[in-house]
Amino acid sequence: MTEASSLAAENQEPVPWVAVLDEILERAESEQAQQAIKPDARPVPTNASASGGSPEQPARPVVQSFLRYFSSEGARGFAASLQRLALYRPMIERIFDAEGVPRELLWLGLVESGFNPLARSPKNAVGMWQFVPAAAERYGLDLTGGDERTDPVKSTRAAAQYLKSLYARFGDWPLAMAAYNAGEQRIQTAIDRAGTADFWRLAELGLVPRETQAYVPAVLAARHLGASGISRMTETDATIHHTAPRVVFATVRVSP
Repeated sequence: MTEASSLAAENQEPVPWVAVLDEILERAESEQAQQAIKPDARPVPTNASASGGSPEQPARPVVQSFLRYFSSEGARGFAASLQRLALYRPMIERIFDAEGVPRELLWLGLVESGFNPLARSPKNAVGMWQFVPAAAERYGLDLTGGDERTDPVKSTRAAAQYLKSLYARFGDWPLAMAAYNAGEQRIQTAIDRAGTADFWRLAELGLVPRETQAYVPAVLAARHLGASGISRMTETDATIHHTAPRVVFATVRVSP
């Protein structure tokens, strides 16, 4: 057994992360409400990018809430995910480059599965990129023999192609991430109802599922930590043992 397969095998039953997504979203909403009633409350800067803020200054409160979570009570799970990412990152970046997908989107893998190729959700989403059967077959993953959703290389290529397809449809990476989580039709319906193709506005209006409202900021927070170098500090400071709790970050796919 290779080092990669051994590491994955000891974490093949991830704990669903949907409850954590909702909890952090509720914290952010509560903090935002408290700030709104303070006379000296500072508004979110109007020059924040559509991705939720720059890598140096993530402006949106919900992104900041996930930064705090990944750096505090979620630090152990975050560090375990980084340990797995170290095995796969060169491969992921090579495939994303070849498919024309921004490397920063590799952080979906942390939120989806903690970079565990054997992760499985209660709704039968499997692998590092948590493909459900229909999407897996659409992007060429064979489920009849060995389940290719657990193949790190093949599933990564399928995920990159899926993300590229979503971007081609929506023309916006936050919307592409939202569609990856909630499904293309649900995001399209939200856009049609609101008359806007801005993820943050759709989330504010409650037109996307709550898990998706938290999912995109969670990916952006993970990206920020990776870009800023805080992730390396977290990995060093958090002790990783083979007896550590199993993967924390595995989402429950929203039904279309």
